[in-house]
Amino acid sequence: MNLQIVKDERELGQKAAGYVSDFLAQNPQATLVVPTGNTPLPMYRELVQLYSAGKISFKSASLLELDEYYGIPLQDPRNLFTWLESSLLSQVDFQPERLFRFDSAALDANTEALRMEEALRVHSGIDLLVLGLGPNGHIGFNEPGSDFNSLTRVVTLTSESIASNARYWGGIDKVPAQGFTLGLGILRQARHTILIVTGEKKAAILKQVLQGPITDQVPATCLHNMANVTILADEAASGTAK
Repeated sequence: MNLQIVKDERELGQKAAGYVSDFLAQNPQATLVVPTGNTPLPMYRELVQLYSAGKISFKSASLLELDEYYGIPLQDPRNLFTWLESSLLSQVDFQPERLFRFDSAALDANTEALRMEEALRVHSGIDLLVLGLGPNGHIGFNEPGSDFNSLTRVVTLTSESIASNARYWGGIDKVPAQGFTLGLGILRQARHTILIVTGEKKAAILKQVLQGPITDQVPATCLHNMANVTILADEAASGTAK
């Protein structure tokens, strides 16, 4: 793993967006998987600016959703795809037929999981994976205890994950209890991966990822066994802030 420390979240956003931009310039038909939440917002803002300046295009790229809540209507504003759409997709030139989202209201969760895996197989896997780091070490919705060979599935969210998302939805009781996620066995096959981490609150879990044992109790430690992994952390998250 390659650890790069930047000053703050703004610089991290610039660095991460630059990496995505350079990657797409060399691989315009790449399949991308990206995260939701506050951490990637600076990166998305930078990508939108690069697109507006004519320096990047997503027109030939494909995007597959990393995770999504389960058991709510497809048009529910809590859907993570809706959040991603407003933060990035609606402001750049992804083609609708190249966007693959989970159906949060799917009647058969197993069939829906297989559908998404088939979409990924048709596109020859993940070329560039961008991840955030959960407070308990989860990536996607792969919670502690997730098998490193796990496939796409519905999981029950931990109290930590629900609490960390509560501020978006007006309270813990508003956060769905389950979610779809691409499994660790799928994510581990990504050809290139970026983990972005910001803020002092993530310092302890990032230290575990970097220095602790490789364990399913900290799912992000699976990154140690993946190829071409870059970790971008600001000074606060890396513990180097003065």
